[in-house]
Amino acid sequence: MKKLLTACVLLAAASGAQALPMHYFGEILGSGSYAGTVTSNDSWANPGFGLNQFGEQQLNLWGFDATAGQTLSVGVSSTDDFNGGFSLYYGEISNFDLLAGLFNNSGDIGAASYVAGTSIFGLDSLLSDISLQDAGFYTLIVGGKGPVGDAASYNYMMDVQMSSVPVASSLLLMSAGLLNVVVLRRRTRKQHEQRDHLLEA
Repeated sequence: MKKLLTACVLLAAASGAQALPMHYFGEILGSGSYAGTVTSNDSWANPGFGLNQFGEQQLNLWGFDATAGQTLSVGVSSTDDFNGGFSLYYGEISNFDLLAGLFNNSGDIGAASYVAGTSIFGLDSLLSDISLQDAGFYTLIVGGKGPVGDAASYNYMMDVQMSSVPVASSLLLMSAGLLNVVVLRRRTRKQHEQRDHLLEA
């Protein structure tokens, strides 16, 4: 039993998946719909100091692991009077970055590199086919673009589409299968040639 437990721990450590930071709102586990709530309708467009402190959720931070070469499409919709904006970053964004007012909706935040985002102007709430160049942990930040509202919270739905990248073991298995087909065809061809040669003699 102890060996099994040790093997499970080693397997989990080797998988490379990053644990979701505690100050993140949720985790994106692939394509699907995700529900969120923010407590401000303009914090994404007009960030200030002390974001997401004392239980507030002016911005929602969503985390996910990705493989190099995947593509991501995200759309945000709401029945509340919420105009959502969002930014995608490669890396983790610390709680201190939000507290210190380092949030930037169109540039790097601390050690996290900016990848893409919606425009601060207009009503667009869609990112399409964003190429994820690097494997690792990504952060998607969702918040309001204004105008300032008087509601206590704003609910939204986020539709996420992530492409899948073939796993190396699947490619290896497919290659082995193709190689097997080639070998079998050659054997069959040789057997037919030998049979034809014997019939001629």
